[in-house]
Amino acid sequence: MVSIDTLKQLAFLSGLRREVLEDFAGAATIVELENNTLVTRQHDRAIALYVLLEGRIQFLIEVEGAGKLLVGTGHEPGLIIGWSVFRAPFRYMTGVRCEGRCRLLRIPHHLIDELLAHDARSGLILLRRVTESLARRLEFERSRLLETAGAKAALPHKLPAPIEEVDVPWTPEQLDSPDGMLDFLAHSSLFEGLDSRLLEWLSHQAVVMTFAANDALFEQDGIAEHLYLLLDGRIGFSYCDEGGTRCVFLRALEGIGDPIGWSALVDPRRYRTSAFAMQTSHVVALPSNTLERLCTQEPAFGVTMMRRVLQAISSRLRFTRVRLVARRYGEEIMAMRTILDQAAESLPVSSPLHKIPHLLENRLTLADAFHALELTRAHGDPTERNLAALSLEVLQDVHRELELYQGLQRAYEAVANAPADESPEEVRGRSMQAFVELFGKLSCRISGEENLPATPGNIVIMNHLENHMDTMLPNAFRLTLDSHFVSSMILYRRYGEAPVRVVRKPEMGWFGYQQYFDRLDYLYVYPGDVDEEDRDQALTRDQRNRHFIERAAAHLEAGRNLLIAPEGRCSFTEASPGPFKPGAFRLAAAVDPEPLIVPIAVANFDKRLTRTTTAAIVFPPFRLSDHVPDTDDRDALFAFVARLQQQYHGYVQQAIKLAQDD
Repeated sequence: MVSIDTLKQLAFLSGLRREVLEDFAGAATIVELENNTLVTRQHDRAIALYVLLEGRIQFLIEVEGAGKLLVGTGHEPGLIIGWSVFRAPFRYMTGVRCEGRCRLLRIPHHLIDELLAHDARSGLILLRRVTESLARRLEFERSRLLETAGAKAALPHKLPAPIEEVDVPWTPEQLDSPDGMLDFLAHSSLFEGLDSRLLEWLSHQAVVMTFAANDALFEQDGIAEHLYLLLDGRIGFSYCDEGGTRCVFLRALEGIGDPIGWSALVDPRRYRTSAFAMQTSHVVALPSNTLERLCTQEPAFGVTMMRRVLQAISSRLRFTRVRLVARRYGEEIMAMRTILDQAAESLPVSSPLHKIPHLLENRLTLADAFHALELTRAHGDPTERNLAALSLEVLQDVHRELELYQGLQRAYEAVANAPADESPEEVRGRSMQAFVELFGKLSCRISGEENLPATPGNIVIMNHLENHMDTMLPNAFRLTLDSHFVSSMILYRRYGEAPVRVVRKPEMGWFGYQQYFDRLDYLYVYPGDVDEEDRDQALTRDQRNRHFIERAAAHLEAGRNLLIAPEGRCSFTEASPGPFKPGAFRLAAAVDPEPLIVPIAVANFDKRLTRTTTAAIVFPPFRLSDHVPDTDDRDALFAFVARLQQQYHGYVQQAIKLAQDD
């Protein structure tokens, strides 16, 4: 038993008739819970609505393999908890736990059910308060999502392609007639099944509007004058901070009849996001004042409308929390499991979506995962289509990784499957073109290209970085992406010919590398145990060195650049470069005429290339003789190599900074 005076103090219940408050007072209770006590448990039946009176609570979602994840907190008095009592399937969307001692008002669900069934006017008041509260919660969660975003960027790198050949039952011209508009409204998710008499009246108030690509339907914080229903096209949504300096793309809508701008029915009637056409789009616009007046005059209609608006807000909140999981933990598979778990009550057990997390676990089945999602997005039931669309947006970074992986496969096959009658020069050119295409889709920065010599025939040196595990191909082959970047994006683009790399002779068991390097006619150095051939065994060390210098000199004389990593081994960006070996500089000393040495420093190629910015800087070239007049002086040569290695630490730091610059 709770006193009526206590209930009157709650904004949530203000404006209700005294008889309603008396019913609530007789059945509601005030509960006091200790720290870590669960108020609601995710997926349990929604048997009560709670209003926070004192204390602080945590919102938790259950994720397979990760347990309970914290997705939000709340402490404001009057916070509504367990709003799932207002909408099917009447199960709690999240778990809610007390953080310290909590004091809450508990309202049994049967009071809500009876109110909505027998007193629509009072039920509409409560629903408006609930949608307003949930909209504030959504805005708070979006603000947290904004904290994970970079500088202003309202569009993602790439969105899923629009669904092709969508069969649109209505054209804008058909909706010029009241009958056509009535038919469209009656089939929309917001108005389906409602009183045809009222829909007929609404059909005379609705108008079709056309938006060209990039046109704004509305701006964040603008007065919500219209509610829109999508007829065709695609609408994107973005959310920005107060100054508009930091933005995050939220999602795209493309479903026929999808509601846009539900803020037109939720106080304070201001749009909470910006909406813009991503392609030519047609929408049906309904004035917010007209809808508000109809809800007030026909409260049963208003209750149904606000329940559906509540469903739309809850869908946005669910997706925002999934995005937070994906960004905070960097685990898209975890986010996918969260999406499926959140929709457990409405998703058929036979749905192909259940296999998506498993397909995402292996790079070889990534393409299968996206194929299944695209098919479901186009042909699934309404729940599946919505979840597939949300999943594709959450998995944008994973799709970029798939594109990178497929690009690596194409680059490898450009060499491994090159026609036998192609010369090494032609194969190197094919390889460079494949890598130019691959790196052109990534975030890369290059500086200092003005330092490149006017003509080729130089020794280009660079620090050498580890490869990220995600770049390994099915045959365990890894393409060294930093050297291919320098080769393709700097040297090939400048001189029109691929450089010849100096590489370590593949070790025992690295037969795939030997075949690949041989096809490119790279120059080998012999560090130790290698995959030997008869000709290797027949040569002494001196003969190998002499043969190497002769071949290198021939390439330089022919106007080809040589690319060498003096370390001989890979390191991570922050520890780069490792100790330099003198081989590259001995080569420069042995060749006549003496070539220029061009230093290039690279950064971040050891990271996931789809989620970082890589950088390369070309530094002024020099001749070895400028620093070591007597190249036969072994001590002087080693001292110079040590100094250059130390200098390279600064070069790499500059490359790191270039990658970080906004």
